[in-house]
Amino acid sequence: MIFETSDRTKAERTETTEDGFRKRFILRPKGSWRLSQDFLDDYDLIHIWDAAPVFTYRAFTSKFLPHCYTLHSAASMTDWIGLASAFHASEYDMIALGSRCLAEALSKFWPAPADVIPYGVDTDTFKLMNKEECRESLGLPKDEVLLGYLGRLSKLDLVLAYDTLRTVKRLARREGVTLAVAGGNKDITPLHVKDDLIYLGYLEKAEVPQFLNSCDVFFNPAAGAREGFGLTTIEAMACGLPIVTTSWDGYRDTVSPDVGFLARTCWKDGDVWIRQADMVSACKELISNNDLKETMGKSARSRVERNYRWDLCVEKYRTGFLNLIRKGQPQHPQYEGAASRVCSLEEKLKHPESLRIGFRALHEGFVSDPRQKGKEWRRFMCVDNVVNLPKYRPKMKKTLKSLELRLSTHFPKLVKALE
Repeated sequence: MIFETSDRTKAERTETTEDGFRKRFILRPKGSWRLSQDFLDDYDLIHIWDAAPVFTYRAFTSKFLPHCYTLHSAASMTDWIGLASAFHASEYDMIALGSRCLAEALSKFWPAPADVIPYGVDTDTFKLMNKEECRESLGLPKDEVLLGYLGRLSKLDLVLAYDTLRTVKRLARREGVTLAVAGGNKDITPLHVKDDLIYLGYLEKAEVPQFLNSCDVFFNPAAGAREGFGLTTIEAMACGLPIVTTSWDGYRDTVSPDVGFLARTCWKDGDVWIRQADMVSACKELISNNDLKETMGKSARSRVERNYRWDLCVEKYRTGFLNLIRKGQPQHPQYEGAASRVCSLEEKLKHPESLRIGFRALHEGFVSDPRQKGKEWRRFMCVDNVVNLPKYRPKMKKTLKSLELRLSTHFPKLVKALE
C-alpha cells in the first residue's frame, strides 16, 4: 500500500503492519502524480481509490499495469472520471463500486462495465452483545430507549436529527427516548448536550460494537454528497439493529424492507431534501412495537451474514485482481494517443477543476421522489454537502460560518466542547 507523506525523513520508508501488509511512504507531490517506470516495476497492479490521477503515467512511460478503480462516492467521480476514461484499457482494467446506484450514475458519463462489490463487515467483531453491559461500559443511561447515530459529524444535520427525535417523542407521547451520537476525532467524556441528546465523541475500535449494541434503533438521517455506501449501517445491522435511514444511494441496496425504513429524498434548488415525516413515523413505530424491532433486528443480522461479510468482499476483489494480472499487456491499448485527445495533459493536470463532470445530473439519480410538497420536507444541511455541492462553491466560507452559528444556537455545549 502506498501512502503520501510530507515528511521527507519518512519518504521511501516501508513498514509491515500486524496484518502482514507492507506500507510504503512516498513524498507527496507538489503537482500531479508522475510515477516513474522504476517505481512501477515493483508492482503488478494499481488499485486507485482516491482522486489523484495516478493513471496518467500511461502517457509518459512504456510500462503497462492493470488498474482497478474503486469509486466510493459520486463526489469522487466528478473530479477525475473525465480524465480516467481517456486512459482506460477495456478488459484490462476494472471498475468497482459499492452500490448499484453509483454504477447507474457512472454509466451516464462513462459507459464502461463496472463491478458492484459491496463493502463488508467483520461479523465476529460486529455481533450481538449484552446491552446492559455495553451501556454500563460506555456510561450510557440504562433505562432509556436509545436512537443511535455513528459517523462523522460533518455528514450529519444534527438540528434535523434532534428535531426529528423531539417530534417522535411528542407524537408517541413518550418520554425516556434519547438520541446518542458517536463519532468524530475528539476524545471526550460523554456529554449531555440536552437532557435527551448525548454525544460520545471518538470511539476506540473495541467501543464501536459496544455503542451499537447499546442502541435500540440505528438512526442514520444521512444524505450526503460523499455518501456512496454507508458502512456504519452494515455494522449496525450486524449488531442486530433495525435501521431508519434515507432512500439515498447505497442505502437502497443495503436496507431492505424487512430490516428497516427508508425516508424519501428529493433534489431541489441545488440541495438534498429529506421527507422528515417518513423518519418520524419509522422511529415512532419501532419504539412502540418491540416485536417489530426484534424481528427487523434478527433479519438485519441474517442479511449481513448472507451478503456483507468481509470475506465475500475480499474474494471478489482477489478474483478480479488475479484475472487482470493474468491477462498481461494488451497489444494495442485503447488509451494510446490519450494525451493528445484530452488536449494538453500537463495543462489539464494544473487545472483539475476543468475535468469535473456535471454534478446535478449525476446526483439526480440518487433521489427517490422527485416531488416535494408540504412542510414535511426538510433541507439536509451538513458540512460535507456545503463543501461538495456546486451551489455553495462561490460562498463556501460564508455558508460554513452560518452552519456553525446554527449549531451554536441550538447546541452551545457541544460547540464549546468541540472548540
